[in-house]
Amino acid sequence: MSAKREALSWTDSSGNVYHYYHKPMLNAVIFVLLQELCERLAFFGITPNAQTFFKEYLNYTDAEANSYIAAFQAILYVTPLFAAVLSDTFLGVYATILSFSLIYMIGLLLLFLATIKSISQPWMIHLSVLVLITIGGGGIKSCVNVMGAHQFHPEHHKADITQYYTYFYAAINIGSLIGGIATPIALQETNFTVAFAIPLAAFVVATAVFVLG
Repeated sequence: MSAKREALSWTDSSGNVYHYYHKPMLNAVIFVLLQELCERLAFFGITPNAQTFFKEYLNYTDAEANSYIAAFQAILYVTPLFAAVLSDTFLGVYATILSFSLIYMIGLLLLFLATIKSISQPWMIHLSVLVLITIGGGGIKSCVNVMGAHQFHPEHHKADITQYYTYFYAAINIGSLIGGIATPIALQETNFTVAFAIPLAAFVVATAVFVLG
């Protein structure tokens, strides 16, 4: 995080020195929790409407739309493996989250643009759903919880780590609930453009806060 750190440090067995906030939950972890909440909001803001979207914009049957969704989810849950390797060997956790968040954001933007029928093209949907969102969403999945856990001193904050994971899974559930309720209502009352603007806006805000934090 970019804010000035307070004087609390720890040295591992290899001689690497790590610095921590005295109150990491307020000074650093809150940004991680917000990132996770909004990522889940974005994901579950898309999936409840996905079948209807694919049928309307790609002229898919129910079976074809379901197969497309299954392929999307399969790719999404494979990509975290590659992101974890990339994080551990090259980029580090923070840079990995930021890089894949930008990919995710571009995917959400492209999907949003694909809802505008005057410019919508099938390739926009395929690229956003099967490539950008799956790579971006899967890429941060294996790193966000680790990023939060790394903010706690191994000795001074032992008791706080359990509380962190409680908050982390609460963020998952809250984001999923908001996304799963808000976008179907928006679609029912308006259209896909408005409905898919919600996950895009939420994720843009979360990523901006993550970077600034």
